[in-house]
Amino acid sequence: MKIVITENRLEKVLKQSGVEKTVKILGGWKNFRKVFKIESPMDFLHLFDDLEEVQSTDIFKFRLYRYKSGTNIIAYNTTENRVGISDNEIYSVLDDDLLGLSPVVNYSKRIIQTWLKEVYNIDVEINRIHPMYPWDGISRLE
Repeated sequence: MKIVITENRLEKVLKQSGVEKTVKILGGWKNFRKVFKIESPMDFLHLFDDLEEVQSTDIFKFRLYRYKSGTNIIAYNTTENRVGISDNEIYSVLDDDLLGLSPVVNYSKRIIQTWLKEVYNIDVEINRIHPMYPWDGISRLE
């Protein structure tokens, strides 16, 4: 029996369950790239162009970007002009070249910097972009 999963359904899985589960459903990174038509790191980042923006109640005045509450993909510390990028969803995918696109050293930070500016109007220096790990407090800020 063959199961057909529509592109809309896969986008919903990606937003609700994350990159890792979506890759597993598709049978690997090569299939993930093919289904989502990813030919560059920017194509991958554009999968995250529609994150919901919420203001945190934390003293640092974070702007949080996510699909669902409790799972922040981007945490922008407006006070210190620093950005945490979800390691599982974005940072390690690009930095570890899981997509198989052969990045250049520091290329992942540069492409993230460009994407943040173009899509979310976050202008931050490259050295102020860091991975945000699941155990970090900011990854779960409400």
